[in-house]
Amino acid sequence: MEYAYHLKLVEPGGSGFRDVTGLAQSVTWSGDAKQIARTLSAGLAVPRDGSVEAPNLAEGVALILEQAGKVRFTGQLTQCSTSSQTVVADLSALDGGRFLAGNEGFYRFDNVTPEAAVAAMCRDFGILTGTLAPTGISVRRKFPGVALDKIVTTLYTLAGEQTGKRYLPRITGDGRLEVVEKPGAASLEIVRTMGVANSWSIERLCNSVAIYTDGGQMVRRVEDGASQALNGRLEHTAIQRSGEDAGAEARAWLEDHGLQQNLTVEVLDPPMELITGAAVLLRDTGSGVSGLFWVDGDTHTWKNGLHLGKFKLNFRNLMNEASAGSEL
Repeated sequence: MEYAYHLKLVEPGGSGFRDVTGLAQSVTWSGDAKQIARTLSAGLAVPRDGSVEAPNLAEGVALILEQAGKVRFTGQLTQCSTSSQTVVADLSALDGGRFLAGNEGFYRFDNVTPEAAVAAMCRDFGILTGTLAPTGISVRRKFPGVALDKIVTTLYTLAGEQTGKRYLPRITGDGRLEVVEKPGAASLEIVRTMGVANSWSIERLCNSVAIYTDGGQMVRRVEDGASQALNGRLEHTAIQRSGEDAGAEARAWLEDHGLQQNLTVEVLDPPMELITGAAVLLRDTGSGVSGLFWVDGDTHTWKNGLHLGKFKLNFRNLMNEASAGSEL
């Protein structure tokens, strides 16, 4: 029988693996912008009559999801539930992002680029890295006992304040940390949906940034005039240090604190590349909603021969920003 995906159990220490695709009743692969680790959950049917050898579901076992000849997920089993009243075992695994979220570090970075700092930190903890987006921006920050994923996001947020760019840390299918620049244009498109739920909010609205010198003198304002005409002025202040231009930081701030338009979209047979951090062009004639969106959350589920996708889309959000540690 030909399957749309392959699910494998890896023995502790990588000593061997078993293909359990034929036992899977459902498989869900998901991610969220607020969590660096992606999750894989599955329901395995394990008959008790001895007709099928029971898989090893002990601590230390890992799961691998392959689709279209590509490894999409590798991660250790973190939860397993069985019951005498059912033959289905419910499994859940997290990828290598859990080592970034679950470890804390004590670091002081002084005039070092985020890419260099992250590479050094990962070497300290034995975390494999892939491509780390080059910023060319030197930053200064100390982190007294801060989770590693917060350190990564904060360092790149600091650089983004100067470059005006947004960055996304994530784990590759083979378990490496990579940081990519979030796209400014969509390479994916949704033209037909099974359903769209739409909401908007201005609870975090800011439509003016006043730029001051570190001595307290006003330099200029960067404003969203159209928003002010509708909602009045809501202002944030930014400090421009000598020799710097805070214009990119101000524009990024307005972008991140403008009208938040959020959609939940359900799609049949979505592309596997449609995951958290991707940019997608939505052209849904049924709901009348269209525009360029960033994926803030994704859920891919395979069940009963169908591949279903559910996606949280954000019209304005460009990055899950963080501010950990303190200035030097």
